[in-house]
Amino acid sequence: MPNFKRARPTIGILPGWSGLAGIIPDRYLASVLKGIQSAARVKQCHLLLGWGLGRVDQSNGATYPAWPQVTPDSDFVPVGPWNTDGLIVFAPLRHEARSRYLQELRDQGFPVLSIATGEKGPTISTDNAGGIHQAVAHLVEHGHRHIAFVAGDPTDKGDSLTRLQAFYAALAGHNLETDPALIAHGWHTFSGGYAAAEHMIDVGVKFTALIASDDNCAVGAMHAIRDKGLHIPDDVAVIGFDDQPDAMAQIPPLASIHVPLALIGEQALALMFDHLVAGSELASVQIPTRLVPRQSCGCMPKFVSLAGKRRQTSELFASHADSEVNDLQTIQQKIVAEMLATLPPASLFPLGERTNRLCTRLVEAFHISLKEKGAAPFQSALMAILQDLESAAEDIDSWQNIVSVLRREMTHLPVVWSRARTQHLAEDLLHQARTAISESAQRQDNRHQYEWEIAAQAISELTARLSASLDERQAVQVLEVQLPSVGIRHVRVALYERDEVDAVTWSLLLNSHAEEASQRFRTREFPPVGLYPENELLNLVLVPLVFQDESFGYVAFDAGNLGPCEILARQLAATFKAARLHAQVLELSLTDALTGAYNRRYFDLFLNNEVDRSQRFGRTLGIMMLDIDHFKAYNDTFGHQVGDKALQLIARCLQQERRTADVVARIGGEEFALILPETGVLGAILVAEKIRVAIQQASAALKRPLTLSIGISTLQGTDIDAEVLVQQADLALYEAKGKGRDQICVFNNAKSFHEQT
Repeated sequence: MPNFKRARPTIGILPGWSGLAGIIPDRYLASVLKGIQSAARVKQCHLLLGWGLGRVDQSNGATYPAWPQVTPDSDFVPVGPWNTDGLIVFAPLRHEARSRYLQELRDQGFPVLSIATGEKGPTISTDNAGGIHQAVAHLVEHGHRHIAFVAGDPTDKGDSLTRLQAFYAALAGHNLETDPALIAHGWHTFSGGYAAAEHMIDVGVKFTALIASDDNCAVGAMHAIRDKGLHIPDDVAVIGFDDQPDAMAQIPPLASIHVPLALIGEQALALMFDHLVAGSELASVQIPTRLVPRQSCGCMPKFVSLAGKRRQTSELFASHADSEVNDLQTIQQKIVAEMLATLPPASLFPLGERTNRLCTRLVEAFHISLKEKGAAPFQSALMAILQDLESAAEDIDSWQNIVSVLRREMTHLPVVWSRARTQHLAEDLLHQARTAISESAQRQDNRHQYEWEIAAQAISELTARLSASLDERQAVQVLEVQLPSVGIRHVRVALYERDEVDAVTWSLLLNSHAEEASQRFRTREFPPVGLYPENELLNLVLVPLVFQDESFGYVAFDAGNLGPCEILARQLAATFKAARLHAQVLELSLTDALTGAYNRRYFDLFLNNEVDRSQRFGRTLGIMMLDIDHFKAYNDTFGHQVGDKALQLIARCLQQERRTADVVARIGGEEFALILPETGVLGAILVAEKIRVAIQQASAALKRPLTLSIGISTLQGTDIDAEVLVQQADLALYEAKGKGRDQICVFNNAKSFHEQT
């Protein structure tokens, strides 16, 4: 049985860049992570995800990733070889030291798998060259001869370089000239794609089509093209790469080289899991790609083109044209297969069997309605299917393609098609289906908008509550109470405690109810035993707590909803910074600048609270007033600077000799006070005697020995307030001075105890 860090395998996920940089969400990362998380649930293994905040290095414009090393250009989080059994890393890293770190882990035998090319070792990659060749060939078929290319990162020797080289090769394969002016780098970002397309248009270089190395660049380029007054695809056709979820949302919808992002994540997790559990080889895998034509390249929407092929026979049926195909079940299966072929992979993963069942149900109901010459069976089945899809939050628009396939292939169903009534009924049913699908998709959009507005309001309220918190534990309490409203099940906040050489050696778990001493653990052992239930499957995202350049610690969120994590981590870090500044200001306002002891204001506040608490719970309470004997003469003789040093020395003695719960305050020029919680007369006298002896010993460092007169008062009864208690201690102090100074006197109604030294 393999030896894992926990009962189940724990797999760490480290993107080589920050997924939270800029205002455009990184849908590539999010889509691949969905596949990883889905497969982790199936395989029953733990996930620890490091997620950077998007801080930018001003020297080179790169973002700070979350990384398992403490370096000046990354934000440390505890996701590394010490608390995981294997790491999945998103390439490219674009960083020699980080690449070297991963190679050292591999050399030590620790499993590391890369997603995307650019790093040594086992890799899950996509067929970059094949995808670019498909894009160029498609544009050439549309008649384009001047094709621009927005490349990725010039420092990336992985996907960016491979796609650029494939573009050169594809142009040569179609006998097209390579114009250097038609190639610009967009860094796989929206802003980079915008700048690249804008530059090419501004310099007047001729191009009628543009391919981008990824969808982020492509979307940026589309915005630049429109801003320059050009039309897509009439003036410039555009094709992206990756087919991220936002491609369909563009105007017009973006044609793209489809990469099954969720499938990449699923396969990466499965490869690592099988390696850890069964010892399978951690081998490199290449995922095929395919072009998805859409309006941005000049193609009609798929459901429109499919609907126009009613009298064409599909390849599936044409291959059986010479044989008798009379079996109804066989015909239905072939139609369903055609339907499934039109759906995007996201609709089939991981619910392919369920989608197959829904398509079969639709075809069967359509056939029954045509046979019985009534719409009810089909309508009933369609409504149930749409309700099922809406409940599962699946893509409904793609079912227009299924209706188009049904229209194209319906004449293969065994009904009497020569009757006009049958044909009219079929067309009516399909028209009803298109209308119902459109209405269902609109409902889904409205529901998503409604849910988004609720979530945005919840996040707004939560961040407002956080920003109003002036205490770190209060902020954590706000998080613990409010997080479920934004779709995050739980959170843990940990602050770093450094030792002599390492700034992140220890973590202190911060929550609203636990004692700090019981929540301290070594950072690289996160999560410590007992922090989460042993039987809970961990799916955690660790986000650094950083404000400007100051690192406080990290936040471990449930990773079921990554969206709000960045906002909350940023706000929490800002709240912690404000809370610490507030505490510093408060400390300055409540402490004596010369001695570091508390001032009179703090003494009054604390004493009032302690009197109330002692009376409420029947506890004892003592206070002590202390005055330096003949200090004015000492000050006049040796000067104020020497006098200040004497005050500082005496304050240090008081702090050293007090007990942990006691409070030392300077309440006048040479007058100090101690508050002694849960202390009676004898306890107060013992503390006073220790202080008096300590002052005697410390006086050797002074220009002349100094002594203290001390008056003690203790709480008696419930009718004495703080002011009376102070007056009593003052009376005892005056008595000590009257007795010859260097005395300890205790107030006891009109009678006082005193000790002559």
